[in-house]
Amino acid sequence: MRKRKFYGPMLFHFFLLTGILQSGSSIFAEIGTTQAGWLITPEEAAMASAPEISGESSLQIENDELNLGPVIEVIKPKEGDRSEAPVEVFITFTPQSDPVDLKSLKVSVIKFISIDITDRVIDYSSPHGIHVKEARIPQGKHTVRISIADINGMYSKKDITFEVL
Repeated sequence: MRKRKFYGPMLFHFFLLTGILQSGSSIFAEIGTTQAGWLITPEEAAMASAPEISGESSLQIENDELNLGPVIEVIKPKEGDRSEAPVEVFITFTPQSDPVDLKSLKVSVIKFISIDITDRVIDYSSPHGIHVKEARIPQGKHTVRISIADINGMYSKKDITFEVL
């Protein structure tokens, strides 16, 4: 796994599934499935899940208050969705004040030991988001964290949990 440079004054880990494209718009990048390419591999999907924390922790409250960067909107899959493979992933980034810094993008699958999958989507990302029309994702329940900052280092993050049937 390659090391990623730290950008901005705050570090947040983000996991993503990918995704953003406004129908017919060329401002968004697209990724389709490749012959060998998995967005999340079967081996990664089989890894132990992160422990669930009941109730609101101080960390959760702190993270909610620190979403001062671009707005991350997960269009597909929606939270709690159950979908057949392949899965369309469509996520948008909307600046709140300053332009999006694409170099700060981080996408991770949340497991007991989180898996950085940013390198699988970065070439297909734009400051407007990411779009995967037919993401290869194995069956099972998956939680992905996406994080992005603006050019002044203001970060936001979003977690999404969905199931592939």
